[in-house]
Amino acid sequence: MWFSRLLVTGQITGVLLALAALAFSPPSAGKMILIPLSDAAARGIAPRAVSGGATLIATGPLPGSLVVAGDRHRVSAALAATAVLILAAPPAACGGSTEVRA
Repeated sequence: MWFSRLLVTGQITGVLLALAALAFSPPSAGKMILIPLSDAAARGIAPRAVSGGATLIATGPLPGSLVVAGDRHRVSAALAATAVLILAAPPAACGGSTEVRA
């Protein structure tokens, strides 16, 4: 009995993780959130993203993060040498951010 509950719990957890992965996987083009994973990455994130063709939209909900619009392949190529996580920018998580002025 406990084994079947463990299996069901594992399956539910797997489905929830898969849905979260789909929800936050970055689009091929569109709005993305760039989350720096180190202080060095946070310092150079904006210029590198712009050099990859991204348009700065707003600051993100996490310290040092940015919401950008652009092509995922170009942005990820520009940020390849840095510790930056690229995720989809869901409106619920990024809607209350401050707009970035260049």
